[in-house]
Amino acid sequence: MSDTPTPADPATASDAPSDDAGLESVPPVYAGDVDVSPNPVSIVEPPHEKGRLLLHTGCVTLALALVIATVSGLAAGLVGARFILTGSVWGDAPVSAPAVIATSSGEPVVAAAAAALPSVVNIDITGSENASGTSGLPQGHPDVKDTPFTGQASGVAYKTAPGGGTYIITNDHVVAGAKTIMVTPPGGDKVEAVLVGTDPDTDIAVVKVPVKVPAVRLGLSEKLVVGQLLVAIGSPYGLQHSVSSGVVSGLHRSLPGSYGDADPGVYPLVDVIQTDAAINPGNSGGALVDRRGLLVGINSAIYSDSGSSAGIGFAIPVKTVVRIADELISKGVASHPFLGIVGQSVDELLAKEKKLPVNEGAFVVEITKGTMADKADIQVDDLIVALDTTPIRSMDDLILQVRRTQVGQKVTITLYRAGKKIDVPMTVGDKPKQ
Repeated sequence: MSDTPTPADPATASDAPSDDAGLESVPPVYAGDVDVSPNPVSIVEPPHEKGRLLLHTGCVTLALALVIATVSGLAAGLVGARFILTGSVWGDAPVSAPAVIATSSGEPVVAAAAAALPSVVNIDITGSENASGTSGLPQGHPDVKDTPFTGQASGVAYKTAPGGGTYIITNDHVVAGAKTIMVTPPGGDKVEAVLVGTDPDTDIAVVKVPVKVPAVRLGLSEKLVVGQLLVAIGSPYGLQHSVSSGVVSGLHRSLPGSYGDADPGVYPLVDVIQTDAAINPGNSGGALVDRRGLLVGINSAIYSDSGSSAGIGFAIPVKTVVRIADELISKGVASHPFLGIVGQSVDELLAKEKKLPVNEGAFVVEITKGTMADKADIQVDDLIVALDTTPIRSMDDLILQVRRTQVGQKVTITLYRAGKKIDVPMTVGDKPKQ
């Protein structure tokens, strides 16, 4: 994990996206949280090992592993594969990020790397965990309390901190449980970082270092198109400032589930960027940039049967990253759009069993008391088919669309109740803190 932050350019920063989160769930999924699909992805999280921070121990069918991901309702075709944490979990006052350098060969990857590398840092963490079930100790070995672990990952310099120093963005799963967080800027000495805040729901965390690191320039993740060139920078397997390139393989991916010791209902990988740029353990928290070296995402997870890159990596869009990072810096916590609906996706069998008028949508299984859905009188057995003008064909669709709203926003839920189609106006709430 290596990251040398560069103060964000005010003009660029103002264009950075600011809202990209949603909640709600599936099979009974928790509104604003987890998606429990009938065919969960089988995920194995390896134990913490020498420079790599791997969430689970032993071969557990826990969804997720990668750079973080709550996976629970991936497609049935993905069953048997694993999501693996790419973070093996770890300057001077930010200065303007270097401009993209045009090379004599005209190679865009060279230019993008030259612009972004100074803002990517390496992160080393140490900590301890309860060995029970997740220590990686031999089978039959007595449980050991507070088993020590170390890890390596990456981070990206975001902005200058008041009074000096630099805010660094990384993944929540990188610093979760860490007792010490050491950051090494490009060409700089290792310094200890202070944790500013974490958000398991989006897998974003912010730490602060007492030195200046050039802040990365921000791009616009919502302007990305499939096939567009991308460059990933990080510290795979502890190899600082490694660069790989690829393209945007897909957009708006939603890969819910559970990982590590995450609380049930956490649903971080929603509306994320898929890329075939090589991402491996240690890349977690690193930068995903466009050909101009502008940050478009934070590398967070991979989909793999082997635990290493299989050409399917996922990054959190910079629009989401910026919103969450700013809230963590200003308040220490982040808000998340939330309705308060537990539901499941509708298929032909469920439609027939419940005598529903259509074969798709989000079927309400439970309403959380005191939430906005409760106050709007959304009811169990309602079938939600639209949020404002966007069709809702599954619980995943509802989760995605809610994540794209803002707390306090007025929306209209279109649903079927007892065979009759009605519109229910309501206000998006804030997910309760647990």
